Amino acid sequence: MVDWHQAAEALADQPMFRSVPAQDLARFLSRIEILDLDEGGSLHTSADEADKTYLLLRGRFEVIGIGGGVTEISKGFLGEEAAIGLEKYLATATSIGETQVIAMPKDALSELAEHGPLVEGMMQSYSRRFAANDPHQKTVALAPDSKQKKNLPLRVTFGWAFASLAPLLLYLTLNDAGILPNRQSVYLLAILSAAVVMWVFRLLPDFIPALFAVLGIILFGLAPPDVALSGFSSNTFFMALSIFGLSAVITVSGLSYRVMLRLLQVGPANKAWYNISLFLSGLALTPIVPTANGRVAIMAPLANDMLRAIGPAAQQEGPRLTASVMGGATLLSAIFLSSKATNFLIFGLLPLQEQARFQWLYWLFAASVVGIIVLVLYALATWLMFRNDSNPAVSKDLVRDQLKILGPMNLTEWSAVLGLGVLLISFLTVAVHRIDIPWIALAILFSLLMFQCLSARDFRQRIDWSFLIYLASLIGLVAAMGHVGLDQWISGNLTWLQRLMSDDLPLFIAMLAVTIFVVRLALPINAAVVIFATVLIPTAINISVNPWLIGFIIVLMADCFVWPHQASYFLQFQSMARPEAGVNDPRLAWLHFLIFFMKLAAIYLSFPFWQSLGII
Repeated sequence: MVDWHQAAEALADQPMFRSVPAQDLARFLSRIEILDLDEGGSLHTSADEADKTYLLLRGRFEVIGIGGGVTEISKGFLGEEAAIGLEKYLATATSIGETQVIAMPKDALSELAEHGPLVEGMMQSYSRRFAANDPHQKTVALAPDSKQKKNLPLRVTFGWAFASLAPLLLYLTLNDAGILPNRQSVYLLAILSAAVVMWVFRLLPDFIPALFAVLGIILFGLAPPDVALSGFSSNTFFMALSIFGLSAVITVSGLSYRVMLRLLQVGPANKAWYNISLFLSGLALTPIVPTANGRVAIMAPLANDMLRAIGPAAQQEGPRLTASVMGGATLLSAIFLSSKATNFLIFGLLPLQEQARFQWLYWLFAASVVGIIVLVLYALATWLMFRNDSNPAVSKDLVRDQLKILGPMNLTEWSAVLGLGVLLISFLTVAVHRIDIPWIALAILFSLLMFQCLSARDFRQRIDWSFLIYLASLIGLVAAMGHVGLDQWISGNLTWLQRLMSDDLPLFIAMLAVTIFVVRLALPINAAVVIFATVLIPTAINISVNPWLIGFIIVLMADCFVWPHQASYFLQFQSMARPEAGVNDPRLAWLHFLIFFMKLAAIYLSFPFWQSLGII
């Protein structure tokens, strides 16, 4: 049985580990192994790949260097080549009698590389060992293997060709056709087509095509700069910035890791609990934090810590953990009135008598059957799609010792808890204080920065500025569409949906869902909801169809996506997640596509329930 307490004490006794923050050392403890070797056992040989560094716990080793010099080691480190960045071991280490060592993976050590004393200590240990035996010994870093220049994949070649041709073809087709309201709309659609192609083919990081669209709008004079750049001064921008800052404090302080360890401590040591705990954590935030981006920003550090804790199994289990995080944080966004700003938009468009009826609790009650059905179908789909043979099980003893290393909560952790608590209370009492939530969130961020809970360095490195640029650019793009009248043109061309609503409601719902899905390939969620809601809810009122039902279906189906650029919160998680999360796994794209049909099926299966409530 592994004695994690002994391993933790052995690491803490090494001077070079004393500068490592407690939360980083606790994370590191879950990555190590304790190895027992018999007489003559080989720890590593010369020219082996340097993938681990070892700390001797018990026994002795004979180390033979490149020049043939022999050194006997009874304490300290072995295999420092991995820690200092060499690709191969330059010595052979063989046990003398029974020995025990701590094996520390190279990638885990590299995560601690920012702590200078650790790397310097490994260098000194390595140099002292060989200097004492052979003063002429030299350390030679092996050159990396040369790589042949790779040809551009066909995806990139075709993508750039389409991105170049799409605007030209749109302009030639629409310029003199008289279809669009004005020439500015033609130019805007041409610019948008190039950006969409770049997003779909993944030619550039997503914020670059968005920035290209804003630049094109300004250069072609399609909208004034204050309209095109309005996203950078919007409430949404500052809300996202503030939530990111709070999330960074939660991560840097070690609070997210402490919460993750508590979850591992209270639940069974199996992958089912790991996924359920992440899903339920995101679900608990859904009615409280009114943005999917905010919930994802809070959950991403927790998911990263979970991936670190389960170790090698994270490669197999990572995509399912990602599905658990995204499902918990976003799947039921339409079910709770307070979970998204677009829900309040729908609520505001309802007649006064319907607003009085569809308050928070009744909205939840009316949407509950859809939510339950979607949850069941999602659980079934994730179980079928992400089955694997991995069996990650984090030792309870390891978790206990990691919590012991963390010690009691520090001032920064308490500050993060206080900031999160103030933010959540503000969400729940907005009707009382009537202060816009983004400015409360910004005040919390300012306070955390003022009291140095987040350093200037962490503020630069841990906030996803590229995503903020992407988000602000999309807001400016939607504003420019309104400026040139393109949104009204789209609304005017949806009259066929209005006629279908009055003639055949089940068929109307199917056509509405498909139309939203197609429109969402180019438009962000908020823009699509605004366009469809402003056109169809007044129509529903005029023909005596319940307007809440139409608005609910719009917000429910608009939250479906396939490509990452269609959902800013998925891009956000993609940028924050560890590589083991598998955010580019094709199964996740298929799952997102299936969610569309899950939600559509849930709508039709809810018909009897809605009929009993008088909604249909």
